[in-house]
Amino acid sequence: MYFLQTAFKSIRKNYLMTFASIFVLIACMLIIGSAHLCSGNITAFMENLGEKNEIVAYIDDEVPEENLQSLEDEILAVSEYITDVEFITKDEALTEYQKRFGEDGEYLSWFYGDENPLRNEYRIRVDEKHLEEFESISARISAVDGVANISDSQDIVNMLLSLKRVLDILGFWIMLILALVSWFIVSNTIKLAMYSRRHEINIMKYVGATNGFIRTPFILEGVIIGICAAAISFALQWVVYVYLLQPLVQNLNFIETVPFVELCPMILVYFCGIGLFVGLFGSAFSINKYLKV
Repeated sequence: MYFLQTAFKSIRKNYLMTFASIFVLIACMLIIGSAHLCSGNITAFMENLGEKNEIVAYIDDEVPEENLQSLEDEILAVSEYITDVEFITKDEALTEYQKRFGEDGEYLSWFYGDENPLRNEYRIRVDEKHLEEFESISARISAVDGVANISDSQDIVNMLLSLKRVLDILGFWIMLILALVSWFIVSNTIKLAMYSRRHEINIMKYVGATNGFIRTPFILEGVIIGICAAAISFALQWVVYVYLLQPLVQNLNFIETVPFVELCPMILVYFCGIGLFVGLFGSAFSINKYLKV
């Protein structure tokens, strides 16, 4: 109890540096947490695309109906990794667009029949275990006679992979830089506390107090700073993600955010780990100087 009382007393006395330490730690944790949330959502989106593994081949309008089966057989013969080919008429495709747009989709009802601007299409699925062949298969399907053009998710996947790599690299370096800054500020906070109590520490040393007895309140002070920063950061991350970000994208049919509850365990581990590491080792490192009497 004495150690906790001493730690809180030191925090109150050096409240400006304490707030600075907590603020820098919060900034560090929020950036790392945001990078993790972005990475988690990008990964989920790519997995969703991967589950579809779909190439859409739009059929040339000049292809007669009796040739559609042979065209389908030719597409199937493109690769052994094609698992399914599904024929979708242009009216069926238009119906899907209507459902996707909800109430606004009723305006598309004017385009059924001869007014329909869409094409008949084949939806081709590729084996999930051989996605490395996805781009090659797309190119070969595009070259099939009777296929007007194709649409696939390869460009989106490549873009998302690049974005994820950038986030991972930036996240690492930002975490490293901010962790060092946090370490510096927490260390100086503890140094100020020890400097203000240097005479008391000298007396304690002369009367036989051990280094561990003197060190413990200051280590607790660093740990308390780290835990407070972690708790505040987690609460802020939760509020921003659940009450700001998710409502903004909930009306976008092509984006589904990953529930916070699925990503929060790792974020909590990051925040607690950073808070405890910087608080514990930052304070322990800074007090050795004052224990030499």
